[in-house]
Amino acid sequence: MSWLSSLRGAGSRKEPAAKGPGSQTLTAEDAPEIHRSLALPAVFAALARGHKLNVLDLGAALGSNVERLAEYGCRLDIEDLYASKSAPEGGGGLGPDFFADFLASAEGRQFDLVLAWDLFNYLDRKELGDLGRRLRLCCRPGALIFALVSYHKMIPAQPIRFRFIDQDQDQLIYERRTAVERPGPRFVPAELNALLGGFQVDRSFLLRHGIQEYLFLREGP
Repeated sequence: MSWLSSLRGAGSRKEPAAKGPGSQTLTAEDAPEIHRSLALPAVFAALARGHKLNVLDLGAALGSNVERLAEYGCRLDIEDLYASKSAPEGGGGLGPDFFADFLASAEGRQFDLVLAWDLFNYLDRKELGDLGRRLRLCCRPGALIFALVSYHKMIPAQPIRFRFIDQDQDQLIYERRTAVERPGPRFVPAELNALLGGFQVDRSFLLRHGIQEYLFLREGP
């Protein structure tokens, strides 16, 4: 997809204060937060070691992230999983055909890095297994998946938007998009290993704010 089309008209604006407990509007307390990432340095190290690596971003197209990744000369594909997933929501879940169609444009490409952000939190267990099988076909042995999994009982109803900070190697901006919450899946490491067949937890870091960062390694061949 073209990330430029997603950025047009996306100017900043100040949101009014929430007017009730059911409001979707964010308040000043929900302003973007900055958190240290313990896995991100390994991501940038992998980018620095390679030349023109293939990177798949499963999140929204964010100009600042595109510019940062462009510094490493990588080829970037952006496929907004949550936006693609929202249309059939409530229809009994997503099957293997959905993920095959979703990543059809990447057919034949072998990715070296997948930025999954917090999107695993918004898939049920069967969906995550189907996505994992499709990613295995799209990733070369040794490829990494970077993912953030919440251990909170409740999570934002929409995925957080994560932004890199200039040249910083271990800081991420968390931009929450809604005050509404939904139950979180609370995946455990062994379960993620089982669901993401062909990938193995390479490193994981439990952060103080209830997020566990993962680097999954694509096993070979």
